[in-house]
Amino acid sequence: MVALCEQCSGIFDISHPRAKAKRRKVRRPPRLRLHSEDPLHLGFRTNFRLDKSERFQSSAILSGVFSLMTLLMTGLFLEGEVPIFLPLMFVMMAIAAIYSLATTAYNQTHIRMEDDAIHVSRAPLPSLTQARRIALDGVEYFAVEETAASQREGYDTPRYHVWANDADASRRLISGDLTEEYASYIAGRLNQRLIPDEAANSACLSDSQSDLDDYSLELLQDADDSQEMSRPKF
Repeated sequence: MVALCEQCSGIFDISHPRAKAKRRKVRRPPRLRLHSEDPLHLGFRTNFRLDKSERFQSSAILSGVFSLMTLLMTGLFLEGEVPIFLPLMFVMMAIAAIYSLATTAYNQTHIRMEDDAIHVSRAPLPSLTQARRIALDGVEYFAVEETAASQREGYDTPRYHVWANDADASRRLISGDLTEEYASYIAGRLNQRLIPDEAANSACLSDSQSDLDDYSLELLQDADDSQEMSRPKF
C-alpha cells in the first residue's frame, strides 16, 4: 500500500511501519575543553591512554634503543674504536625520540573549524607533526570508525578515528587514536556546525512522518468503510 503526499507529491510505502530515527546526544568528556563556539575550537590531550597510543609506544621504544646505542658508541669512542660522529649521531636520534615522546604526552590537540576549513594543530610545544588544514569543500558529514589496530588487537578500550567524508566517497582524517566518547563528541560537534539546520530538519521530518501516519490511518479507515458498504447484504 502507498500514500501520496499532497505537499511534496512524494509516494510513501505505508504497508510497513517506519522506524523513526533516534538522535543520540553525546555529553562532552570532562577533559575535552570547548574553547569557543564560533569559530568552533576544541582542545584535548591524547595521553589519557598512553599504553594504547601507537605513536607513544613507538617513540618510547626508539628513545630506549637510541639511548642504549649512545652509551655503547660513547664507550667505543673512549676506547678509540669508533669516530666521534657515531655517538653524536645516536645522541641526536635519542633526543628526537625523547622529544617526540614529550610532545605526545604533554601537548594538546587543537581543532578549529571555520567556514571553509578545519585546522588541526598540536601545542604548546613545537610539534614534529605539522599543522594540517582540511578544506570543507565537498565534505558531506563526519564519521567515527574504530582503528585497524584496535580491531586487530582487541583493545579493552577501543580506539577511533574521526573522518571527513566527501561526496565522491573519499575521506580525510581529522583526528585519530581517540576513545569512543572523545571521537563521538568531536564528530557530533563538527556535524552540528557543518549542517546547522540538522536538528530542525530532523524535527520537520518527524512531524511529517507523524502527519503521514495519521493520513495512512485515514486511508485505511476509508478503505474499510468502502469495503463494508460495497459488501452485499442478505
